[in-house]
Amino acid sequence: MRIVHTTLRYPPASGGVETYVQELVTRTRYETGAAGVLQTSNPNRFDVRVLTSRLRTHGPMSELAPEQLLDDPMHVQRLHHAATPLVSYPRLQALKYYLGHHQPDIIHGHGFWYQPADVSARYARRHRRPFVFNPYFYAHGPRQKLIWQLYRSTIGRATFAAADAVIVISPFEQKLIESAGLPVNRFVLIPPGIDTAVFNQPRPNPFQARGLAGEIALAVSRLAESKGLSSLLRALPSVLKKHPNLQLVIIGDDFGAKKKLQQQAVALGITNYIHFWGHLEREQLLAAYQHADIFIHPSYYEAFGITVAEAFAARTPVIARNTSAIPFVAPPHTTSLLFNDDSELPETMTTLLSNATLRRTLGEQGHQHVKKNFSWEKSIATLTSLYHELYAQR
Repeated sequence: MRIVHTTLRYPPASGGVETYVQELVTRTRYETGAAGVLQTSNPNRFDVRVLTSRLRTHGPMSELAPEQLLDDPMHVQRLHHAATPLVSYPRLQALKYYLGHHQPDIIHGHGFWYQPADVSARYARRHRRPFVFNPYFYAHGPRQKLIWQLYRSTIGRATFAAADAVIVISPFEQKLIESAGLPVNRFVLIPPGIDTAVFNQPRPNPFQARGLAGEIALAVSRLAESKGLSSLLRALPSVLKKHPNLQLVIIGDDFGAKKKLQQQAVALGITNYIHFWGHLEREQLLAAYQHADIFIHPSYYEAFGITVAEAFAARTPVIARNTSAIPFVAPPHTTSLLFNDDSELPETMTTLLSNATLRRTLGEQGHQHVKKNFSWEKSIATLTSLYHELYAQR
């Protein structure tokens, strides 16, 4: 069985969606044995391929450096991309041709609001191929503009209608799609899994290595308006009055908000307490999770919230905005402290920083929650069962 995934961006491009797609691909693809020979005897492993782009970010558009692509596996094909005038809708050029070239038995498209899934849906319908769709649906911010409302009622609606199965990564995402009135033949819940074992391995302290002392508050997200990082910066002056040694480290690629955040830090007089580290390699990121004192996620929307789950895996206590899928990933009180309004954030941070027992308790309970509820084994078993079912029904 041949599965072709279509997605706008793919690692080493960073992001929770990108990592999730890579895990689906890696965990369902034929394993490689001795001398590079594919092991095809496992019925739950398939010929899996990826059609994607060279984009590092898509808003604004920037490309991955050539040296970052040297280790691309053979099953990943990066197509040329092109911008769409006046709207953030990057296109994979000749995608229909390459879908035909690879002759998929099942097409698995990723990303509502994005061209790869839309083209894949039309191709699947025309050529009578099963189409699985991961929308990672959201409807806030810029997506409320008229042009995106038109998209949702036309192209986007057709993409949903073409899907034999719509995979959601949280119950909240399903409710959001249902409330939007989009046509769905069938929902399947497949949340990301977390490999907690990799977080148990000791790693050097990356904060000490860079000369940072004192308490460390960590945020991991793309630098974009929707991630709420400006709220975190506004909270910092009040927190510093009681915790003057606190340092805030923000890890993630710039999606257009970095300059504004830096200007905000200057205006608030907190530039000496904020550190933008950009993108980190995986091992460095894991070390940051492990050695931070608290993790803060002020995002206005998450279909899941993978960085919150990863902080839990590292036993790092979490503060997050009480919105969208966050309570599903981080049940309040038992695993995390959630805030509803920006005015609550300074006190919430101060409470957690001042109570070492609470930090240890939340960190451990968060770890157990992730270990129990977000297993890759369970998620992949659900996905492979779906693939087999759709293949048999062709």
